[in-house]
Amino acid sequence: MPDLTFPDGFLWGASTSAYQIEGGNAGSDWWAFEQAGRVSEKAGAACDSYNRWREDLDLAAELGLGIFRISVEWSRIEPEPGRYDEAALAHYLDVVKGIRERGMQSMVVLWHFTNPLWLGRGRATWLDESSPHAFEAYTRRVAEVLGPHVDWWATLNEANTYVSHGWLHGDWPPGKPFRIRAGFRVYEYLARAHRLAYAALKDTLGPDSRVGLTHVMPWAHPAEKGGVLSGTMCRYWRWIMEHHFVDKVCDQLDWLGVQYYYDSPCQAFRLADEDGCVPRTDMGWRIVPEGLYHVVREAARRYRVPVLVTENGLADAADAQRARFIIDHLAWLKRATDEGVDVRGYLYWSLLDNFEWAYGFGPRFGLAGVEYATCSRTLRPSASLYARIARENRIPEGLGEGLVYSDGTPSLAPC
Repeated sequence: MPDLTFPDGFLWGASTSAYQIEGGNAGSDWWAFEQAGRVSEKAGAACDSYNRWREDLDLAAELGLGIFRISVEWSRIEPEPGRYDEAALAHYLDVVKGIRERGMQSMVVLWHFTNPLWLGRGRATWLDESSPHAFEAYTRRVAEVLGPHVDWWATLNEANTYVSHGWLHGDWPPGKPFRIRAGFRVYEYLARAHRLAYAALKDTLGPDSRVGLTHVMPWAHPAEKGGVLSGTMCRYWRWIMEHHFVDKVCDQLDWLGVQYYYDSPCQAFRLADEDGCVPRTDMGWRIVPEGLYHVVREAARRYRVPVLVTENGLADAADAQRARFIIDHLAWLKRATDEGVDVRGYLYWSLLDNFEWAYGFGPRFGLAGVEYATCSRTLRPSASLYARIARENRIPEGLGEGLVYSDGTPSLAPC
């Protein structure tokens, strides 16, 4: 049996995002998108975490976690250009203090897809050259208030996902499908926003502050029947999904958050989602734990900064696959650390069931299930398994015995 103990100081955690759990973020573009009937469900009160945040932090502490990731809602903090809501800033200050008081490190994401309605007014959001400077000013104000109580700063979350859904598929704000050229311009402005925010954080908090960003990275590899050009498609897909944006800002990263959910098998001119028989999540996403090993190794090699896995999880309402999923992904992550990849931590997505954007409330990603009618939280059995791993800093021998995926697959851990 291989040693499945993680390095000393390895951080175990969970992630959330403000809009998906807080409720009542009526000043954001996502809220307006919902009111316009552009999605099937509205966030509404979500998990009511703006009021129940202490309960959420207590859950994370009960699991023995060492790091907790939140985002702060720009539209709450700056409801009008240049006017900051001191009550909102005081609220988030209480949250990050509460994380520290419970013995956890805090990670704060400054932008997790949502924007104040005033940003870029008159033009589509992030196509106005003033937007990066507005983000810089907002960053500086947040840092002034929260700075002493934050351990890790992430400027942006998944710029690639935002551009894909907002400017290619059009199912997220601003709802502009097939605007490929505009999407690449948005990348440029978001990259500029990161660079300005990075400098603002360093200027405000000092050179030792830890500033990075988080980025979703599917594992692109040739499909079983990929054809002679599948390698070309793989290289293109890695460029567009993994590297195009991060390459623009990699000289201003202290760490990189890798977010992995599924693989992307490539054929000559397309992705082949039907390739092979693999277990699936409730959303139909392929479960391929090996991909986590490949993407963290590639990220560390290419960018030469410490890596944290800041999101990895699955929709699993019955909690039938989550424990197996966690063990298998961590086993592959352990292989990466054994090979010298500088991985500092693993944060499961998510602590709570939440509002999953255009998918609504159907997908259940949480270590804790949420009854939305009452917003009550209940830790799932898989949370206990994850808590044991976190407390022991290892995957105990025999922990996965009897755990299988819904299709009967017993394990996808490395041999």
